Amino acid sequence: MKNILDLNINELQNYFEQSGEPKFRVQQIYQGIYQKGYTNFDQFTNLSKKLRQQLAADFVLRSFQELERITSPLDGTTKFLWQLTDGMKIESVIIYEKKRVTFCISSQVGCALDCKFCATGKMGWLRDLTVGEIVEQVLQMKELAERPPTNIVFMGMGEPMLNYDNVMQAADILADEAGLNFSRKKITISTSGVLPGIKRMADEQRPFRLAISLNAADQQKRLQVMPIAKKYPLEQLFEAARYYYQKTRKRITFEYVLIAGFNDSLQDARNLVALSRKVPCKINVIPVNSIDENFPAPSQESVARFEEAIQESVYAVTIRNRKGWDVQAACGMLYAENEKKQLKLKTDKL
Repeated sequence: MKNILDLNINELQNYFEQSGEPKFRVQQIYQGIYQKGYTNFDQFTNLSKKLRQQLAADFVLRSFQELERITSPLDGTTKFLWQLTDGMKIESVIIYEKKRVTFCISSQVGCALDCKFCATGKMGWLRDLTVGEIVEQVLQMKELAERPPTNIVFMGMGEPMLNYDNVMQAADILADEAGLNFSRKKITISTSGVLPGIKRMADEQRPFRLAISLNAADQQKRLQVMPIAKKYPLEQLFEAARYYYQKTRKRITFEYVLIAGFNDSLQDARNLVALSRKVPCKINVIPVNSIDENFPAPSQESVARFEEAIQESVYAVTIRNRKGWDVQAACGMLYAENEKKQLKLKTDKL
């Protein structure tokens, strides 16, 4: 059965036209789903019983089953593990930071890019998420969050640029004035460096923010942790970044995951400063959150030293705290832990 969250306004309008219903039904549906937070069609009391029954027969409104929820007692970061209708699982996260409330959402089940410090990469790619599955993450968390979201970031499981059409349609739905009406400037599409997606986003003049996971400021070092650097080398990545800025005049955010003993030296900082001068940008420095002992988190002193080395030379630098590190809230960790539990249960039954 089709998920009604997959449909944008035009697709819903076509559905109602074929059903002989007036156009204003679209606004009623959008208002109920995105503004009032209805979770089933019986709640649409402004529709006839017959139409509600028809909608329930043709669509599902919510499809997720919450398998696990884990909240950090230190900072309130809350991570969810959802089961999809086909039994596959994805993660979403709510991150609280002062007045900022960020919803971090997934775009794929698993990921094909195999970034070495990321637990999701160990899953491999299983499938793309549908538009509705992307949108539903936001609606589910909106009901459960302490406060409404201020930012939505496509930085969960998967590579958004490899599910480009569904990601962009979902972002359009979330930003639609008739629906959730979320600020387009507060929606960020993140990529590990898939050049065709970056260029397409520029050519299409997409109104959302672009973030690029950099994580190393020289090609050989980046290649060690991000295999995608072989297909799209650092020099080509920055050519695409400049192309994006020239087309859109929007600053790019470069995400730099700081790993102790790997990319946190003063020379790494100098390399990062040199790269940042090639295109107007902002840099987010994020201490790594990994359970892999090969990728240890830097000390506070190392983070402070790195920040000091780049702060005066880069347009804007933000040092992100390790949100949810105490409950292993980084991408793919909850999924991996759940898989271990399921395997143990199966083994115990044998």
